[in-house]
Amino acid sequence: MKIRTKIVLLFSIISTLLLVVFAIYVSYFTYDSLQTKFFHRLEENAVIVGDHIVHQKDENRELYIQVKRKYLKQLSEGTDHLIRVSKGSDSVQFRPELPMPKTFYTDVIRHGKGRYMDGKTAFVAVFFYDHLHHENLIVVSEGIDDYGHEEQRQLDRTLITGGILAIFLIVLMSFYFADRLLKPIKDINNDLDKVDIAHLDHRLFSKFSNGKDELGILIANLNSMLSRLDISVQSQQSFIGNASHSLKTPLTIIGGEAELAQQLLPKEHEAYYSLQTIAKYADKMELIINNLLQLSRMGFKGEVDNKVIIRIDELLYEIYKAEKSIHKELKLSFDLTEIPEDSDELTVFANPDLFFIAFSNIISNAFKYGNGQQVVVAISSDSKNITIKVFDQGIGIPQKDQPHIFTSFYRASNVGDIYGNGLGLVLAKNIFDLHGAELMLRSTEGQGTLVVVTIPKTPF
Repeated sequence: MKIRTKIVLLFSIISTLLLVVFAIYVSYFTYDSLQTKFFHRLEENAVIVGDHIVHQKDENRELYIQVKRKYLKQLSEGTDHLIRVSKGSDSVQFRPELPMPKTFYTDVIRHGKGRYMDGKTAFVAVFFYDHLHHENLIVVSEGIDDYGHEEQRQLDRTLITGGILAIFLIVLMSFYFADRLLKPIKDINNDLDKVDIAHLDHRLFSKFSNGKDELGILIANLNSMLSRLDISVQSQQSFIGNASHSLKTPLTIIGGEAELAQQLLPKEHEAYYSLQTIAKYADKMELIINNLLQLSRMGFKGEVDNKVIIRIDELLYEIYKAEKSIHKELKLSFDLTEIPEDSDELTVFANPDLFFIAFSNIISNAFKYGNGQQVVVAISSDSKNITIKVFDQGIGIPQKDQPHIFTSFYRASNVGDIYGNGLGLVLAKNIFDLHGAELMLRSTEGQGTLVVVTIPKTPF
């Protein structure tokens, strides 16, 4: 999950929870407040009714009528119940059919009043000492707060619709703020995309940072790292240039002198074969140095220059002629049964020198490790790719060694005395990777090896 999505989800969930908690709080305490107010109105009604009955005063009778008229609309579907209680008793002998338990009336007598809810119906009971009659009085006022319930419903609807709208706005705002928060990081990533081995002098900058905040410190650290990498790469490039010149010149001299001395000696001379060995290994050392230089240059540049349109079949035939001139015993055949009729279908846009090196290494390996058997090169083409397959029937590669075949200087455990430096396949793979091609290898020990190179037909 992306950080942007995490920020949006986290911000939305927290805000929604806060809204829900706030809505529940408002709804609950509004309900409690409306219920309390309604209980007060019922209590006032019960007091007025009780005073009217207990005192039997004319002014109270007039006040009773006025209050009853005032509260009539708010005490709908309600009535007043009069319950007589023997003086000195804390229980009622005769009580109307109301939902309150018997203990409710006992508490009312002891404490002077009581409240009870049965569904939506509210009950308030008030106890009066009646000095004019033989029994005391309990007045129970009953009513349903339709006005309060309607207000509660309207409030709940408002909270729900407002909450849904607020959540929608919160989600939109969370996307906006997530984009704003991550914009500096996106800018850094865009700048980093411009940095490669050939452009280490590029430096990062963000207009959202003042240089002293966490983002500024991150940018400063990345720029410092790029500076160190730039210095390191320049040092390596300088070393490779100097090393190639310093190593190749003596090797060329050694090889040339050895060949010259060899020509001046008869084959029967004991130093003849020593000079031959010196010349041979001088050539191999020069080949190793050239391969290492190629690897290094490709790694530094990260791109391919001097691309031209080349025909793969013609390139492979040139490689065959070159290898045949070196290894007279090379047995190689071409399988052209699947090539297209149109020769343009076999053209690719690539660096011919690099492709020559890559395919030369593959074919040379097939010959070296092929036990002198026939090497077959098959060429095929479809609408998207050109595929080259190189078969040999040689010693193969053990299963345990196959994960390491593209590691520099790594050689299979069964090569024995066959000469190699462990760089051929590595160099070939790097060349194909830079061209967007794919190199795959399948091998069975003792049966042979199949190398498959798939080259996309890139428009040019």
